Amino acid sequence: MQKKIIPILIITIMMFALPIEAKTLKGEVKYTVKQAREEAFSNVEYTLPQSIIKANLTDPNYKENKKAIKLGATELKDRYIQHFSDGGYAIAYKTNLYNVYYYKRDGHLDVIEIWESLTPPMKTMRYNTQGNLKEISLFITDENSYVFDINGNLKCHWIGKNGYDKYGKIIVTRS
Repeated sequence: MQKKIIPILIITIMMFALPIEAKTLKGEVKYTVKQAREEAFSNVEYTLPQSIIKANLTDPNYKENKKAIKLGATELKDRYIQHFSDGGYAIAYKTNLYNVYYYKRDGHLDVIEIWESLTPPMKTMRYNTQGNLKEISLFITDENSYVFDINGNLKCHWIGKNGYDKYGKIIVTRS
């Protein structure tokens, strides 16, 4: 679990300037669902340019990607591949890791995910094939994230391997 390190400087000033003593404390930023929602929806683009959608409606490397998936590959020379149990897969090109393309098993685009950063804290936005925002995730840490639908409703709050609903009930787990 990644934690933020907050430096605390203790400065003692007397008649003479004394050296600064530094102490590092470990802590984690905490959000309420309301605070997470406000942060997630601040400065969000609600649509993607059609040029991004049209250029990726079908996987340009479909045959090569399917072959790599069969062989269990997760990385090729110019891209990363993640495959899912339903036959779908995601592609992130090394030239732009901020855009992730999710394809159905037949190589047709399902979702485009845009990352604001590659490390938490960060937001990711998922857009449908019409270019409309459908979901926003706010990653506080690698182990703590919030997922909201387009209306701002909490879909899931991930803490570690468990996903919780708005009532604090576990609704999904991951390994």
